[in-house]
Amino acid sequence: MPTDPSPRRRRRDPLAEALSLGRAHPTGQYRVDLRTGEWWWSEEIYLLHGLAPDSVTPSAGLLAQHKHPDDRDTVLRDLALLRTTGRPFSTSHRIVDARGRTKTVTVTGQARRDASGAVVEVIGMMIDTSAAHEDALRREVTRQVAVGLQDRAVVDQAKGVIMASHGLDPDGALDLLVVHASESSRRLPDVARELIDAIAAGGGLGGRAKDRVDACLAALEPGSVSRPGGAQLFRRKGAVTG
Repeated sequence: MPTDPSPRRRRRDPLAEALSLGRAHPTGQYRVDLRTGEWWWSEEIYLLHGLAPDSVTPSAGLLAQHKHPDDRDTVLRDLALLRTTGRPFSTSHRIVDARGRTKTVTVTGQARRDASGAVVEVIGMMIDTSAAHEDALRREVTRQVAVGLQDRAVVDQAKGVIMASHGLDPDGALDLLVVHASESSRRLPDVARELIDAIAAGGGLGGRAKDRVDACLAALEPGSVSRPGGAQLFRRKGAVTG
């Protein structure tokens, strides 16, 4: 029987597509009996902590031992609040597993009540979100690097303008920019960008280049947010000349 050369198209399921977006995260379940203090962990939670399943007895103390030193008491505090209020929670913190690896996890919890309405059990999930956290951090670092490169480029461009108009060397041109950045409480790259924009809007340097640059720098208004010491980080030794 001849076969259809064209691949069959599966029916699209919008709900399935929406729920399948993004990275899959290792997820485990836990349960706490508040009447007995007994904990139960699924295999995944043991593995998240670098432990063999059922190799230890889960407990609040064991959970606390694996908390990152800077994130102590977060989950235990939320569990205590859930016990008294019955309100569900979701929190993120870091753990250090049995092999010394730091992981970022999200823990959720919700209450189960008895016939009298008292909270008798907490059930929830622990999700390893380390990969997502690292992805977000990597994107932020990439963004900061890109911004830094753009800032450096505009500062170098402004330095070139000042070198040409004032006859200064690169350090002297940078010092002049730093002085105006400090006086106007602006970031150095912002001052450089405003100078370049002002020169371009005026049709270039023209005949009286030094006066034009000085006028543009003098017209800078104080910034809305002061960053003390920000401009001084770029200052070089030596007096401003020109």
